[in-house]
Amino acid sequence: MDSDQDGEHIKTVYAHFGLALFLAQVLEHGLVNALVLVELLPTRAGNPVPHKQWEATYDSFCEQNFKATLGKMIRNLKEAVVIPANLERILDEALRKRNFLAHDYFRERDVAFLSKEGREKMIDELQDAQALFKAADTNVEEVTKTARDRYGITEEYINKMLKERLLKNNINLY
Repeated sequence: MDSDQDGEHIKTVYAHFGLALFLAQVLEHGLVNALVLVELLPTRAGNPVPHKQWEATYDSFCEQNFKATLGKMIRNLKEAVVIPANLERILDEALRKRNFLAHDYFRERDVAFLSKEGREKMIDELQDAQALFKAADTNVEEVTKTARDRYGITEEYINKMLKERLLKNNINLY
């Protein structure tokens, strides 16, 4: 087999692995956002504070939750809101898959990584992991939609805030 083709195929495995872990981190961020909605905001609703104080409270809450493991984030969400059984299964599988990818994946796929056929199976497996993390994040968003609506965090508001943040950082995607 041509070593240039092997090299490109290996890079493709790495790219799918990187995308899978990226999407696991997107899920983690989504869980922290969900916790803001179901844990932090309910304790602050009807109790306005100066903007700087709110920012400090928000930043501290997020920092504390981002330090938590994915498993802890999921447990915190389950304690704060009723999670449908199907989402609980998806989150449990996402946790197992994320931990497997982060801690064991290449060690356990070392032989598969040596052949094109093995790498193809790895790519399929990594694409399945990507789909799992996307589904978990989408379902978490759906569970917290009522809370977002309650606090006026609409899609329009989210898009407006994103646009402002991008402009602030001199990034123009529009």
